Amino acid sequence: MISILIMQEGGVKKSHRYILAGVVIVVFLIAVLHFADAKTFKGRVIDADTKEPIEGAVVVIYWEKAWGGLSGHESTKLKDVKETLTDQNGVWSIVGPKGSLHSPHPFITLFLPISYTREPEFIIFKPGYCSWPNGFHIGSCKERLKPELTDDLIGGGTAELPKLTNREEGLSSLPAPVGGEGALEKQREFIKLINEESKNLGLRGTYK
Repeated sequence: MISILIMQEGGVKKSHRYILAGVVIVVFLIAVLHFADAKTFKGRVIDADTKEPIEGAVVVIYWEKAWGGLSGHESTKLKDVKETLTDQNGVWSIVGPKGSLHSPHPFITLFLPISYTREPEFIIFKPGYCSWPNGFHIGSCKERLKPELTDDLIGGGTAELPKLTNREEGLSSLPAPVGGEGALEKQREFIKLINEESKNLGLRGTYK
């Protein structure tokens, strides 16, 4: 009888070890996939009318971290934000996580506190031009602002920015920096251009 209990106890301990080992392997594989998911995002920014490159436009990319729950709804939080300026040829590049439209491990996130990185969002801005994507809310900008889809920017497409024609358009097109813990410190060039355009439009409030 005692020997049977010992055997049963040993079997339980072994099963626990197998389960723990399985969990560790899954978490390790997910971590490896996350770290190996880096990508160089790149593209070009040009004048929508002249097709000439726009130098000094700021390109901001930001990523959100998302995780699921038993309710089926995801929670999100800013993961990271990066910026860069276009060169004399209107070219820019930023390295960051590729991201995903959906969780690559939806069932696991129901039971383990594992998150995933969503595909990035973009902001493209140059004083005097319709910004991307704010310009899509302005009639005269919407007709000529390209591309229409974020996927085209992710794939390395060329952004075409139309020039603003009046103050009202400038006010509607003026973007705001990405919010979140520590985010403003990573958007110095973006904030500088926002403040510059704000003064051009006669606004008093500026970001620091």
